[in-house]
Amino acid sequence: MTHSATVRLRWLVTATSGELPRGRRFSTPARFEHQGDDWIRDAWSLVIETQGLPDAQGQQFATANFLVPNAPHDWLTPGKRFTLFEGKLALAEGVVE
Repeated sequence: MTHSATVRLRWLVTATSGELPRGRRFSTPARFEHQGDDWIRDAWSLVIETQGLPDAQGQQFATANFLVPNAPHDWLTPGKRFTLFEGKLALAEGVVE
């Protein structure tokens, strides 16, 4: 069963004015706040579908769900925090609404 959640992102990377930092829909690994430094051993990818454009502070709402069905869906509950990565580059910080 796939669980989706509304999330608030704060982008750590910039895009050209009027564009999205990574497109309308993308998938990338997410490090959740409760995971340790070796999070990559238990990494899970999120599918992000953004809504609108980021505001002046780089914040944007989106819908998130895990890429695979056997993921820990309870990590997508209100208040959970995560960081989206592209390789070693932190793309955005997020919180489940």
